[in-house]
Amino acid sequence: MKIIDVKGLEKSYGNHQVLKGIDFETHAGEVIGVIGKNGAGKSTFLEILMTIRGYDNGSVKIFNNNLKGLSMEQLVDIRKDISVVLQPTHFYKALKVEELLKLFKSYYQSDIDINQIIADFKLEQHRKSFFEKLSGGWKQKVSLAIAFLSEPKLIILDEPTTGLDPHMRNVLWTYIMDYNKKRGGTVILTTHYMDEIEMYCDKVMLINNGVNEMFKRTEEILSMGYRSINEYYLTKIGEEEPIC
Repeated sequence: MKIIDVKGLEKSYGNHQVLKGIDFETHAGEVIGVIGKNGAGKSTFLEILMTIRGYDNGSVKIFNNNLKGLSMEQLVDIRKDISVVLQPTHFYKALKVEELLKLFKSYYQSDIDINQIIADFKLEQHRKSFFEKLSGGWKQKVSLAIAFLSEPKLIILDEPTTGLDPHMRNVLWTYIMDYNKKRGGTVILTTHYMDEIEMYCDKVMLINNGVNEMFKRTEEILSMGYRSINEYYLTKIGEEEPIC
């Protein structure tokens, strides 16, 4: 089942064209990595997929709905099947983890059992902890649990493991992959950790100067002679910046 179908996507801010003709598609169950240097247009692209930013030209279909011309009521209906985790995450300071989960369950009108979510994400030890007192890794873990509460068809993760130690990065990815496999959703993420792209993503899209310079399966890129996705990335953007 095709979840997203984008053709010729263009977006400008005044005289500055950020996206210059993006073509992109995903299917149910895929994990897609979107990479590119800062300012390449990744955030704008994701915001369009979140349905919170308009675009100038091209076609964007989500769940087989063309976003152009949809009413606010129709957009709200589409958003029910989309969950987003941003970096950094801020929630109500006075609420505990269990209270946050219950609050968002009511927002989503979800049938998922809170105790099951707590068990799935191994949050029992922090059930009664205030969210603001948690470490960065545990905050992201709670954010993922909240994102999956609505059983979304599409999950968008914006640098979900930035600033976390290798152990917590691995923990979060284990939950992302396991839970997505069980639910059959589609994950789109941005990250500067090329090892995560190589290990977990089915496909990679490089946005460079407003165009998708490459959109292929991870193994296809490596079969082109690159030793790693990091080497591919540095070769394409022409910069010697260190990428983990």
